[in-house]
Amino acid sequence: MPKIITLAHQKGGVGKSTLAFNLAHKFKDHVKTAVVDIDPQGTMIQISPMIVGYEVLTKPKDIKDILKMDYDVIFVDTPPYLSNLLTDLIEYSDLIIVPTKAGIADLMAIRSTIDMLKEAKAEKKALIVFNMIKPNTNLTDEIKDMATKYGIDISETMISDLVAFTRSFVNNGLEKSSNKTAENQLDELTKEVLQKINN
Repeated sequence: MPKIITLAHQKGGVGKSTLAFNLAHKFKDHVKTAVVDIDPQGTMIQISPMIVGYEVLTKPKDIKDILKMDYDVIFVDTPPYLSNLLTDLIEYSDLIIVPTKAGIADLMAIRSTIDMLKEAKAEKKALIVFNMIKPNTNLTDEIKDMATKYGIDISETMISDLVAFTRSFVNNGLEKSSNKTAENQLDELTKEVLQKINN
């Protein structure tokens, strides 16, 4: 049975697809990896012809069928709104990554996702990841401190707002990037993800 890693946040523009894309790239050389794109925007489906090393799949008719897919790890890119589908995914997932920007509005926006996780008693398999972080701002630390009140693990690694991540779609990952900061951040986040799914 595959490990299921779902990226969920009911707000758009927090970098779910970019994180799914880049994390899948980190896994693909070690385990059989896929991304299931259930977001109607279909970002991953649209770029799938350029992806080498793992498959991008559309949503199965029954979301439970993800558990029967012949992969070691499956990342699920979800739509920017809450649905009953997300409730099922939370149940089947080994890890739910909740990406968020370091802004007051973004932090407030994850409340509904957090409530859904708590209702499903899935707090222990969730991880808030601060994504698209602007450099040299005290706001990030303040927001991170506020987020601790949700009672969900917060990733030690924060992903910066770097062009390398945006360009990773064109470059088929960060492998061709000369940005060591981006590579190091993704490496560290990957280690945290592995630790969470293997606990």
